[in-house]
Amino acid sequence: MIIDRGLDQKGTDANIGTSRVNLTQRYVESVKYNGLGDFTEELREEADYRKRIEKIFSEIHMTGETYADLQPEALMEAYWQGEEMISRYYWAKRRDTDDIIWVRVDVRIVPQLDTGDLFAFYNNWDVTHEKNRDRMMQLIIEFDYDYVEYICLQNGHFEIMAQEKSSMCPSARGTDYDADIRDYLTRVAVTDQLEAHIRAMQTEEIRRNLEAEPLYIQEIDVRESDGSVRRKMIRYTYMDKQMGTVFKSCVDIEDIVTEEKKKQERLERAIEETERANCAKSEFLAHMSHDIRTPMNAIIGMTSVARQECQDETICGYLDKIKSSSEFLLGLINDMLDISRIESGNLNLKSEQMSRKTFGTAINTTIGPLMEQKNITFQCDLQHMEEMIYTDAVRFKQIFFNLLSNAAKYTPEGGNVWLLTERLRTEGNVEWVRFTVRDSGIGMSEEFLEHAFEPFSQEGNRTLALQWQGTGLGLAIVKKLVVMMHGTIEIHSKLGAGTGVILDLPLTISGIDAPEKMPQAVMAKQNLEGRRVLLAEDNEINTFVARRILESRGIIVEHAENGKRAVEMVEQNPEGYFDAIVMDIRMPVMSGLEAARQIRAMSRTDAQTVPIIAMTANAYEEDVSQSLAAGMNAHLAKPIEPQVILDTLAGYIGSKN
Repeated sequence: MIIDRGLDQKGTDANIGTSRVNLTQRYVESVKYNGLGDFTEELREEADYRKRIEKIFSEIHMTGETYADLQPEALMEAYWQGEEMISRYYWAKRRDTDDIIWVRVDVRIVPQLDTGDLFAFYNNWDVTHEKNRDRMMQLIIEFDYDYVEYICLQNGHFEIMAQEKSSMCPSARGTDYDADIRDYLTRVAVTDQLEAHIRAMQTEEIRRNLEAEPLYIQEIDVRESDGSVRRKMIRYTYMDKQMGTVFKSCVDIEDIVTEEKKKQERLERAIEETERANCAKSEFLAHMSHDIRTPMNAIIGMTSVARQECQDETICGYLDKIKSSSEFLLGLINDMLDISRIESGNLNLKSEQMSRKTFGTAINTTIGPLMEQKNITFQCDLQHMEEMIYTDAVRFKQIFFNLLSNAAKYTPEGGNVWLLTERLRTEGNVEWVRFTVRDSGIGMSEEFLEHAFEPFSQEGNRTLALQWQGTGLGLAIVKKLVVMMHGTIEIHSKLGAGTGVILDLPLTISGIDAPEKMPQAVMAKQNLEGRRVLLAEDNEINTFVARRILESRGIIVEHAENGKRAVEMVEQNPEGYFDAIVMDIRMPVMSGLEAARQIRAMSRTDAQTVPIIAMTANAYEEDVSQSLAAGMNAHLAKPIEPQVILDTLAGYIGSKN
């Protein structure tokens, strides 16, 4: 097959050389190769095209058909068949440069009028760039695109390059793009919004969108010739904005969409599994917390009761050791629950007002006795902390309780501990404050400092610390809480030279003074004698302990073994009969939460005013929220310190006439 290339492409290619051959007489009239000279005399008898080009090429790779088409006999036959111009391609290696190039030879056949001889004019072109470009485009279309298209927005002319043409592909070329794309989409689009898709791919809409963005993208589902439905992405961008020419590409993204859907489904399943695992973990921890705290309440409570009644100094010493060990075990439980909740993402910080005075009182009340036991000089300077801040007060205090209790533990008797503050900078309503907890204790080794914030990390060679073996979770919890508060923490320490912990915390300033709570020492002095309390508790030992604690202050205690019975006892007694209700949460027959809700819903004057205090092993923040939502006034986590329950009751009913 002879392909008519025409002569208009020559200008874009490098001319290698020309020759003129008398086909009829089979001799060469002229041979010239650019850069190499005139070879006419040397090649005058070489009518065979291949032999002439061997002068410039060391290797020639052309098909037998191409070779035959370029022979004098074939060229003359082509002319008599009406062909005056033929073009053929081959690739070769140049002798002078060793370049491997593609060559196009254009042969024009003309007769000489006076003799009737046929002459062939050979033009040889280096078309390597053209061939490589075309091949690259073919490969791009083959592997990346269904088709690419040229569109002239001014007149609607278009032309498509595609690997295969089928009924599922737009027309190869045409003069009305808008009509063609409408016909194409009408045939193959799988959508209930056909007109919207057609409008989105009209030239006017393409022009409007390309004025705003360099790339205009549409997606649509298309039915292929085999009946399958595939998602296609259509992209438009300007080839030349001034001319109004646009490059359009169509790429099949069905596999990508399918894979993304699979990834999304896998991600959703993983999230669901993680959530289920977290829920199971939270449920397990909640049950474990409750199940452990219930007997711990009995142990600590019975120990306190026994200690009050103990007359034997030796037995009292045993009870003190039991109490100390019980408190250590409770601390271990609390730390493990805290670290677990933080790492699982189930611990959320809340924002509430806290005054500097409240914080200082809490520090002195909690940490002061530890310092006094060892005759440690404790200096607490909070003057550079704002008077009122917003923070999670419980967790904020927990940070410093942990650090200061560590300082007390590892500082020998007669030593020193400091809690100092320093203002760093102000950013809007946020004040950055540096807190330094420093001690003159036994210090830490450099090796241990590298692991100090790791859970369960302890320095085993610290002789003095052996009597204060802890969980190894305190610093880990502190670090995680500081990070959650968007602060920083670092430790400086040396064996035998004490330890310094530096915390930089952003504190949100509050300009409103919060009312101070009544100090526990004041509340404890208020009279509770003769007050009547309904105690709802299903555990026999815990009932005994709570009853003894309350009755020790002259409180009249009536007992309900479950929530249902507690509701009945309120209903069966006159209004104002009970001064307060102390309610366990987890009880058989009816829970404490449901009992509280039913009591609050009663149509009697004391239903909304009688204080209901949760005294339960459910110790999580959500447990507190649930208690308050059910209508309870306070939530005390077991094990209950006798003074805590008494102070709480005093705050609600101690001043009642």
